Amino acid sequence: MWHTGRTTVSAMTAVQRLASIRFAQRTTRLAVFLIAITGSAAMTGERQEPRTPASLPSVAAEPAAARPPWGRIVMVGASATAGFTETEPLGGPTTPQYHLSRYLDAALAVPHEPVRNFGDRLFFVQPETVGRYQIEQALKARPTLVVGVDFLFWFCYGDGPAEKDRLQRFEKALNLLEAVPCPLVVGDIPDATGAADTLLSADQIPRIETMSAANRRLREWAASRPRVVIVSLSGFMRTVMANQALTVRGYTLPEGKTRLLLQSDKLHPSPRGCSVLALAILDAFQSTRPAGSADQIRWDPKEVFRLGFNASAGPSNNSSKQRAAPVPAGK
Repeated sequence: MWHTGRTTVSAMTAVQRLASIRFAQRTTRLAVFLIAITGSAAMTGERQEPRTPASLPSVAAEPAAARPPWGRIVMVGASATAGFTETEPLGGPTTPQYHLSRYLDAALAVPHEPVRNFGDRLFFVQPETVGRYQIEQALKARPTLVVGVDFLFWFCYGDGPAEKDRLQRFEKALNLLEAVPCPLVVGDIPDATGAADTLLSADQIPRIETMSAANRRLREWAASRPRVVIVSLSGFMRTVMANQALTVRGYTLPEGKTRLLLQSDKLHPSPRGCSVLALAILDAFQSTRPAGSADQIRWDPKEVFRLGFNASAGPSNNSSKQRAAPVPAGK
């Protein structure tokens, strides 16, 4: 999918880090309070139903030939999918530029329904409840392809549990994904310890051994399920944090130029990172498809970024030409 080729901290840096941690803690407390009184739907701006059904709905799978995979894509997951920027933690006017679905839409060169995005920036507060709800909504949409690049993240990361409990919670996430009857692209567990000085607290981060165990279990689970494709979110994070060269489908971002694919919080993709991540998702899925279908995707990350960044606030199927506005420098 892709290939990878002590300084003394000033008082100001220490203050900045402390401020970032306190900001994240305040945001978490606020999120918990808001969910308690309004539900997560209030944060996403979407109308959502109560999240209390006892079981997932049963959806009969249609013949694969009758349902091209690009026809109705549904995304599930956390803040990387939903779109997040630290300057607008609960959403704002520039947040849509970080919606991963916009770049997935932009990458598809064939007519398709607008990609539906059920991602939730507050997934971390109640991962089991929010995860179940998202799968329920995805199944109701009768998707041709489900994408959950960060769906599993908070089933391994998060507050409180012992390491063995993290793996048990991870197993619950796999059980939720069992209900998906169509092709499914899911991301593995990345090493996000670099975000410990920004958005993540130390007790939210699993041990490296736990991350490895979760990823082994994911590969084992996917091996017996031909419809499941794993995209290496861990490889993306590792390469970008090291600022190494990264190649997707013959397009290479050189060494020293990939760190800008992650925001300064060392956790969430930047808009340019969203365009590359969208192509990595499609590349992983395309590896399971006939070679002749590769021309259905725009593989140039610059073009995908241009179209996705300048997309209208509403979803677009990108089946017609889009007029691009100038892209602000540094995005």
